[in-house]
Amino acid sequence: MAISWIILSRSIPLRSISPFCIVSRSISTNPNRSQMDQPLYISTINAEPLHRYRQGGYHPVTLGESLKAGRYKVLHKLGWGGYSTVWGARDQRLYNLLTEKLLVYREEAYVAIKISVAESEHDRDSRELQTMKELASHHPRPKHTVHMLDDFDLKGPNGSHKCLVYELLGPNIPDTIDATFQTGDFLESSPKLLQSNV
Repeated sequence: MAISWIILSRSIPLRSISPFCIVSRSISTNPNRSQMDQPLYISTINAEPLHRYRQGGYHPVTLGESLKAGRYKVLHKLGWGGYSTVWGARDQRLYNLLTEKLLVYREEAYVAIKISVAESEHDRDSRELQTMKELASHHPRPKHTVHMLDDFDLKGPNGSHKCLVYELLGPNIPDTIDATFQTGDFLESSPKLLQSNV
């Protein structure tokens, strides 16, 4: 895949530029500053910062990769945050079981795997794991929370990562609105949608 680099001028909006670009910085006449600042690389794609793929940071994941001794096959990146990346995966064990029984609906075989950063302090992950396990012990199938199905540790080049496996849910409301009403006039075309979601 070839990536073309371009230099941005301040008059071009970032959204109209290719995914990767260089923002040029001006030459300084101030003797306290270097003659030429280094270029600033930015991405206009909503993705996690690549510099966080380091010791103590994100775990590098490859599409098609198997996790937890082959149980989960990574299919797609769903999102990211400051402390984790989230991946859509297929539970191979459940998928094979459902396939053998020739069941028509196989949604249960797909999961979301949250892979936390490998920072030495796992307080955030431990609290989330404890909370989800406590919820499951009191309410095995609660109606209004996502269900945690599994958890495991993943050792990688950047450290040890806590992985939480959740049921795979649908898209969020803003993405659904964008996909359904691309013209932006969804208020006139579907007031009942807003009433039912508010």
